[in-house]
Amino acid sequence: MSQEFKEVLMANERFYEALQSGRLDLMEEVWIKDPRAKCVHPGWPILLGWEAIKQSWKNIFDSGGPTKIQISNVNVEMSGDLAWITCIEHISYVIRDQVQINMAQATNIFERHGSDWLMIHHHASPMPMPRGKIVAEKLQ
Repeated sequence: MSQEFKEVLMANERFYEALQSGRLDLMEEVWIKDPRAKCVHPGWPILLGWEAIKQSWKNIFDSGGPTKIQISNVNVEMSGDLAWITCIEHISYVIRDQVQINMAQATNIFERHGSDWLMIHHHASPMPMPRGKIVAEKLQ
């Protein structure tokens, strides 16, 4: 695995760490700060530019945000100064004292800026949940 590949994976991990922690300052470190930034949260219209994206994360974090997020099926592709990661997000929320789990398919696009990889696009689309009971052990 190349060093660039590892750096892109680390940038993606920082994004999900910021999301799970609910820390806007960490989220801000992940993103490019120009009008090319784009974000589509599950079920939302596209957000254009860092300021709109920043406000959306603030709103999400202020409302409690996810209690846990894990990713699976991670696939990384690179071409020059661009890299994109596709994955499945497993997102847990506590709503009215009940744990709710959602899944989303996500694409995260990063652009190299010097030695940093910054997110320029995040798109997450809801996935249907399998029917049936969820074993409590799988939530931990």
